[in-house]
Amino acid sequence: MTDSQLRTLMESSPETGQRALYEEYCGYVYAITANCLRNCGSPEDIEECVADAFIAIFRVLRTDSGYEGDLKGIISTIARRTAIDAFRKLMLRSSRTVSLDDMPAELPGEESIEENAERTEMQRIVLDCVKQLGEPDSTIIIHHYFYGRTAGQTAGFLKMTESAVQKRLQRARKKLKGLLEKAGIKGV
Repeated sequence: MTDSQLRTLMESSPETGQRALYEEYCGYVYAITANCLRNCGSPEDIEECVADAFIAIFRVLRTDSGYEGDLKGIISTIARRTAIDAFRKLMLRSSRTVSLDDMPAELPGEESIEENAERTEMQRIVLDCVKQLGEPDSTIIIHHYFYGRTAGQTAGFLKMTESAVQKRLQRARKKLKGLLEKAGIKGV
């Protein structure tokens, strides 16, 4: 269903239009919220955030009937902002409810400080090498390995075909391996 068809349906029958909008964009909104809340929220938190996002979307579309832009754009903006708000609430709630049993009994030893410093340095080197790949290869690598997105999702984001993204990912891996070896990271 196109944006104009959804708008017409929402004007003629708001309840039917909302149902159609929900069916059309539910997966999209879920993907956005799950990506923001995957490390801190439960599946129930994600579902609640999706519901909150659709309430906000319906409210905006009802009050701003003159909106002529892309529906997907406003939906993604509202979903992202709702997910960020939920993330902040979850982080605030979890930071206040730390059990004493979960707290470390003693300060970490010297080894863990060295390991953390080494890990941080390695992450910096890897990100520098990824940036050296240039666009769109660096974006493809980041979406695939850092955000866990599929080639199809990345293709939609970059407005490329899925096969082009897969081929670029394959070539970028080889190039990245060479850059990492030059930077002194072996066994990649």
